[in-house]
Formats: sequence, structure tokens, C-alpha cells
Amino acid sequence: MLRLRLFGILVTLLVSIAPVALVAAPVSAAPSAAVTDRAVGTTISYNTGAPGQCTWGAMEKFRAYSGRYAALRGNAADWYRNARATGWSTSATPRPFAMVVFPPGVQGASRYGHVGWVDALRRVGASTWLHMYDMNGPGGPFATRWTWIRHVPGMGYILAPRA
Repeated sequence: MLRLRLFGILVTLLVSIAPVALVAAPVSAAPSAAVTDRAVGTTISYNTGAPGQCTWGAMEKFRAYSGRYAALRGNAADWYRNARATGWSTSATPRPFAMVVFPPGVQGASRYGHVGWVDALRRVGASTWLHMYDMNGPGGPFATRWTWIRHVPGMGYILAPRA
């Protein structure tokens, strides 16, 4: 058990620092240019995520940036589809200032999926890396982290409009 935990910490550290060492400049757009094409969908007055879970943490970052809570329900895996259905702008292409949704199995997401907040992007060769905040990742409920993670097919983005 200790070996598995140490391996997880090592992998997290490698993923966290590897792209930073290889890239000189972020590729994210300036905030004013990055948010002009973002629709405001259905809102709600409270965070629909479960406290301590990834949905709660990502929604708090979304609200801090946009001033709104998106009316999204269900597990993280459901959020991309639900965001589209309730009028929010979404993208399959990585974008900063967005919630990133991981379907089950993608980048190690559980059967419920996973969601985080992206504040910047970097190119490393042909890959795009996201600077992501998440909650209830490797550390369990209420544990938070900022990390770099590589975009892979299947990930989706819910775009936050600027407040």
C-alpha cells in the first residue's frame, strides 16, 4: 500500500514539473480575447457539487471567475453534456478559463468521471498541457492541488464567461 501511494506521488510530481521545464511560454490567450465567445447558460444561486468532491471544487473556481454558478447536476462525467443542454459554451479543444471534464477512464478518472478548473495552457511538442486545479483527486475528499496534465481525446471543456 505504501509503495502504491509513493508511486502515485512520484507520478504526480513528474506530471506536475515535466511540462514546465520544457516550455518557455504559455499559449493561453489574453483574458479579454479568451472570453468573447462564451455563452451564459442556465444559472443557479448555489454550488450543485458535493462538498469535498471535484464537482464542488471546479464549480467554485468557475463562479470565482465568472460570477455565476452553472446549473449542472449529476456526476462529473455528466457535466459536459449537461452544460451543452443548458446553454453553456463547450469545446473539445483545450481552452483556458474553463472547467475540464474527464469521462470515466480518461486520465485515470473513476466511473463517475472527474472535473477540474483550467487557468492556462502550454504547448510541449505536439501536446497541449493544462494548468489545472482540482479537488478530490489523488489526495481524496477535500484535498486540492494545482497540477499540469496533458490533454487527451475525450476531455471536454465548459467555457466560463468573464464576470
